[in-house]
Amino acid sequence: MTPISCPQCGDLTAYRIRPDGLFGCPECGNLLDSRDIDLDGCEVWAVDETGTLYVAPDPTEARERLHKYLDAYLDEPLESRLAPGTLNAFEWAAADLLDAMNAGLRIPEMEHTK
Repeated sequence: MTPISCPQCGDLTAYRIRPDGLFGCPECGNLLDSRDIDLDGCEVWAVDETGTLYVAPDPTEARERLHKYLDAYLDEPLESRLAPGTLNAFEWAAADLLDAMNAGLRIPEMEHTK
């Protein structure tokens, strides 16, 4: 997880949730509304138990990548499974999924497609 920090304070202080639902910098008071958080689609925002605002991997997207790369790995011929490409991608997806779980994000249940 990566804290979302206040640019007014030189990105040294992470935003924290306030009672009014906005995120504020405890140093300078700069406010950030949750509608202003713009992520790339592979990430979501989360708030930890201390009220600190974080960016975490999107658990749905990470789970989808995990299964995609596992399927690709299992479809590879046995002699090429030692090549690092697909296995490394699987490991990165697994790491993102674990990061999302550590952030307290719920992993959506898998849908049965077959």
